Amino acid sequence: MRKFFFVILLEFIILSLFSCAKESKQNAESFQKPQFRHDANLTITDPDGNLKAEFKVEIAQSENEVIRGLKHRDHMSEDQGMLFIFEQLDYQTFWMQDTYLSLDMIFIAPDGSIVYIEENTTPFSEEIIVPSRPNLYVLEVLAGTAEKFNIKEADIVKWQKLQN
Repeated sequence: MRKFFFVILLEFIILSLFSCAKESKQNAESFQKPQFRHDANLTITDPDGNLKAEFKVEIAQSENEVIRGLKHRDHMSEDQGMLFIFEQLDYQTFWMQDTYLSLDMIFIAPDGSIVYIEENTTPFSEEIIVPSRPNLYVLEVLAGTAEKFNIKEADIVKWQKLQN
């Protein structure tokens, strides 16, 4: 009888181990890095209306989207970005925790004018990035983009959401 009980217990342990291993593999497979979502087309012009740059942007507007941002993404094309839309004008602050890419952060006033640019952020940094003026929107693009396109404070940002 003891031997029978021992065999049953051993089978239970083995089945449990295989079950845990299968579940762990399923969890690893279900975690996928976020994919770019093209929500809008965005342009940046100088104050005279001369085009400086164009981007395809993913819009982060819900609380979860804003918190997630570009975390865990290891690739973004030069013509892509993420536009954060906030509910109220404030000194919106950011950090680079769990962000693999170095970014330029472009802080934008309610009228679309750029009020602050933080260039070449440090990946994985937990240092808080604080703009010098209040903003309602923030555009994140690859590091070096502001310099490449000569994007400056007072330039104008406009976007058009795509039809779904």
